[in-house]
Amino acid sequence: MQGIKKAVRTLVLIALAGVIAFTVYNLFFFKPKVVGLEQLEKLPKRKDITLTVTPRNYVDLITVTAYQGPREVILFRGGLPERTNQITFRVEPKEIGLRDGPARIVVEVRRFYVLRESFEVQAIVDTEPPRVRIIYAPYVVRQGGSGAVRVKASEEVDLYVEVGEVRFRSYRVSEDNVHIAFFGVPPDTPVREVIKVVAVDRAGNRTVIPLGTGIRRNRFRRVTIDLTRREKLIRTKIYSLLGGNLEEMDFVTAFRKVNEELRRRDEERIREIGRRSKPERLWKGSFIQMPGSKVLSYYGEKRTYIYKGKVVSRSRHLGYDLASVRNSRVPAANSGIVVFAGDLGIYGNTVIIDHGFGVMSLYAHLADFKVREGERVKKGQIIGITDMTGLAFGDHLHFSILIDGYEVTPLEWWDPKWVRMRIEPVFSD
Repeated sequence: MQGIKKAVRTLVLIALAGVIAFTVYNLFFFKPKVVGLEQLEKLPKRKDITLTVTPRNYVDLITVTAYQGPREVILFRGGLPERTNQITFRVEPKEIGLRDGPARIVVEVRRFYVLRESFEVQAIVDTEPPRVRIIYAPYVVRQGGSGAVRVKASEEVDLYVEVGEVRFRSYRVSEDNVHIAFFGVPPDTPVREVIKVVAVDRAGNRTVIPLGTGIRRNRFRRVTIDLTRREKLIRTKIYSLLGGNLEEMDFVTAFRKVNEELRRRDEERIREIGRRSKPERLWKGSFIQMPGSKVLSYYGEKRTYIYKGKVVSRSRHLGYDLASVRNSRVPAANSGIVVFAGDLGIYGNTVIIDHGFGVMSLYAHLADFKVREGERVKKGQIIGITDMTGLAFGDHLHFSILIDGYEVTPLEWWDPKWVRMRIEPVFSD
C-alpha cells in the first residue's frame, strides 16, 4: 500500500513538473508575434488596421500607442476578441491630434498580467490627398472605343483610369509625376457612366476626379447564326476543344459550354497576358489591316445562336473577322514584341504582340506561326498564316486591339487621322 501511495505521489509530482515546465516554456520562450505591423508604416487620412497576435495564449491586453514629439496618443487598448487572435481599429490622425510627418508606433502585448513584449514601427503620417491635373483628355469616346489621357500628379502615386468596374493602369513618363494612360470603353458601358481618374499616394490617400470625357452610343449589329446546317463541322470542333467524348453530352449543352464557359476562360487568359505590357512606346503611327481582306464580322456584334429553330446561346464578338484567300499571310499591324504565340482555346492558334503602354494586338485562328515569344517584330512583318483553328467556321483572321487585356474596336487604330488627333497628344509635353 505504501508503495502505491509513493508511486501516485511521484506521478503527481511528474505531472505537476510537466505543467510547470509547459507553462514556463510558453511564458518565457514561446513569445507571441504580431503580424501586420507594416500597415502602421503609412498613416493616411483614414485607415483601418488589422493586427494578428500569434499565439494568443495568456495574452490579456494589447496597447497600440503613437508617439510624435511630446504627444502620446493611444490608438488601441484592449484584449483579443473571443475565439480570434485579431484586433481591428481605425486610425484618423487629424481627429486624434497627430500632424503630418514622422511618428513612432509601439505595439505592446501583455501576457499573464506582468510579462510584456513591445514592437516598434517608424511611421509616416500623410493625410493630404494627391493633387491631380488633367493635361489632355478626349472630349468624347464611343462605346467599344479607346481613349488616352495625360495627367500630372503632385507626388508619386498609383494612377489609373476607371471606366465602370474596369481599371486601366497608367505609366509614369517623367520625373515630375506625369502619367499617360490608354483606356477602353467596354461595349455595354452606359452612356451616362462617368469616366474617372483615380490617384492613390504611398500612404493610401485617394483622389478621384471625373475625366470630363463623354461616352457616345454605338449601334452594334445583331447577328443570328444557325448552327443546324453546320452541326457536323461544329461537333468536330467542340469535341476537340472540350477534349472529351461528346456521346456523354448532347450537342446543345456541349456548344453552350464551349461558347460561354470556355469563352470566359479564354478572355480571362487574354486579360492576364494584356497586363504584361512594357512601359514604353514600341509602335509608330496607325495600325494596318490585313491587305486585300474583306470584313466578315464587326467589333461589338451581338450574336444569337439558334439550333433547330431555338435560341441556344449568345455571345459578343470583340474583334474584326477579316477574310482573303485561304491561308493568307498575316502581317504585324505595328511594331512590337511577341508576348504570346500558341493555342488559345476558342481563338485557336493565336499571336499577341505588345506595342507598349498597355496596347496590344491579337491575331487568332491561325494555321501556323512565323514568330516566337519574345521576338521583336516590325510593322508589316509576316507573323502567321490564316486558317480556321479554334471555334472558327471558316478560314479567316480574327483581329483585335487590346488595352490592358480588354478588346476594343480596331477601326479607330486603323485610322491615321484618329491616331494623330487622339493618341499623339498624350506624348506631347
